[in-house]
Amino acid sequence: MFNKNTIIAFVVIAIILFMMPKYNEWLNPEQARQDSLRAVAKQNAVDYEKQNNIQRSTKNVENNNIVKSQISESTALDHANISDNNSTPRSIVIKNKKYTLTLSNLGGGTIDQYIFHDHFMWNKKPIKLLKEDGQKNLNISYINKYQEKIEFDDIPFHSKKFAEYDDLDTIEIDVPLYLEFDLTLKNGMTVTKNFTFYPKKYEIDLRVDIQNYRNKIPNSEYNLSWKTDFNITEKLEKSDLQYSYVYSKVGEELVELQLKKKPETIKTNGDTKWVSLRSKYFTSVIIPTSKDGESATISGVRDDKSRDFSASLAMRLPNANRHSDNFKIFVSPLDEDYLSTFNVGLEQMTIWGWKIIQPISIGIMWLLKFLHKFIPNYGFVLLVFSIVIKLIVYPLTHKSYESMKKMQALQPKLTEIKEKYGNNKEQLNKKTMAMYKEYGVNPLGGCLPMLLQMPLLIALFNVFRTTIELRNEPFIWWIKDLSSPDVIFSLPFNIPLYGNTVSVLPFVMAGMMLIQQKLSGTSSSNPQQKYMMYFMPIFMLLIFNNFPSGLVLYYTLFNLLTILQQKFMINPSVEASVKKQFSEIKSNSKKK
Repeated sequence: MFNKNTIIAFVVIAIILFMMPKYNEWLNPEQARQDSLRAVAKQNAVDYEKQNNIQRSTKNVENNNIVKSQISESTALDHANISDNNSTPRSIVIKNKKYTLTLSNLGGGTIDQYIFHDHFMWNKKPIKLLKEDGQKNLNISYINKYQEKIEFDDIPFHSKKFAEYDDLDTIEIDVPLYLEFDLTLKNGMTVTKNFTFYPKKYEIDLRVDIQNYRNKIPNSEYNLSWKTDFNITEKLEKSDLQYSYVYSKVGEELVELQLKKKPETIKTNGDTKWVSLRSKYFTSVIIPTSKDGESATISGVRDDKSRDFSASLAMRLPNANRHSDNFKIFVSPLDEDYLSTFNVGLEQMTIWGWKIIQPISIGIMWLLKFLHKFIPNYGFVLLVFSIVIKLIVYPLTHKSYESMKKMQALQPKLTEIKEKYGNNKEQLNKKTMAMYKEYGVNPLGGCLPMLLQMPLLIALFNVFRTTIELRNEPFIWWIKDLSSPDVIFSLPFNIPLYGNTVSVLPFVMAGMMLIQQKLSGTSSSNPQQKYMMYFMPIFMLLIFNNFPSGLVLYYTLFNLLTILQQKFMINPSVEASVKKQFSEIKSNSKKK
């Protein structure tokens, strides 16, 4: 089964699959996007410098006692008149069909905690997505005439509806719930936030209304930001953190920042459609719906245990004394079908791999979801999927096996030619190619099915590693999550390539490969072929150990079907056909 070309195909597939996680960490899935992102960052270098100048200027001002007193005075003017709104910090719990969230009146409505009803941790416990000690979200801020950044995240807003409930009371909604928060500053400016929560939707409508802001916000813009970090929700922390991104959609361009160990900030200018943050499977999104944002700032950093990311959307204030903006806010799973309903390109957050692989990944996911409508277990869906793929590639597999058998039958003749013309490479190649032509042999035919499998395996890797539909989906027995390795225990030490966990399916897959090779007649007296017969299954075992069990299950099932195909369908017909063809060629040669 394993000639030189097949071995190369195997090794290339294994290396590509093994490097996929590193690829996602080192580069964005689309190099074009990465180039664009860097170009945008470069284009805004002047903006960064201006911001640095402002900060340096502010520091110089703080060193001046006269101006320092002015800043203190401005702070007092811009902070809330607490005695007038008579508000104290409190929270309520809002529960609908999709989530349970805790909403605080600090900052005029910030989400303190968020729990999904349809998604759970690997241990079946509820997902508490938001870090409780993190910074606030949905905070409004602006720069005043003293170049101070004014924020309200630690100030309780007034709300008549909120006042009707005790702290941490629960409201279960089956009709839309409207909540209004308002705050009047001592300088006369008023900030109002109106929320609408729906009984069966993730999305929340938000209207921001600002009054009496003229001459108080000199740059004529305010920011709505999300600064709350996500908790780790997956058993494999590294896998969760690896898919940490912050996005801004500027015009038709998606600007993405993948979190790394070095902090990075990107500011983009232009019509901003939305900003979002994502982990491996979940996202928070802010979409301006009345008009596009003016600019966005996205930033983040991560280490081996946690991440810290934020997104801020700047909105333009017209030359008036009152202005309102509408937004859609939501925290949800990274479900492409759901994200695409907003028609603003949110589905671009889904990672399908390289552009050439994306159509295959999307097609596979569509087929798996279609089959899942009739088969409730994704493991059995994979069995049917393997049969479908095997039927599609059957003609190619048959041809490949026929070519391989011919190559095996020709080995004695090829050895004779090599011995005779070994010192004359030109003549050796000429005679070899003539023999291939005479017997109808394609020397590359043996690796064609493997080459066809390469994009399929890479696409499946993307599907099983990042799609919410397969998260925590079990098969049978010990296979509890098709999106993660089927680990049964961990080792106290690390093995290069293999890792420190032991999964069962890769061993089954390697065993199938050995059986398949023996059926193919690979176990000959050729020492090199014998060596490769054991090397390739061991190599694939090492590589596949940390892959999603769904991918390994598919490849194992595919190999099992290949074994059955070879034993009961291909072997008899191909061997008879090759034997007949070679006999006729030999007979014709004698007549000549």
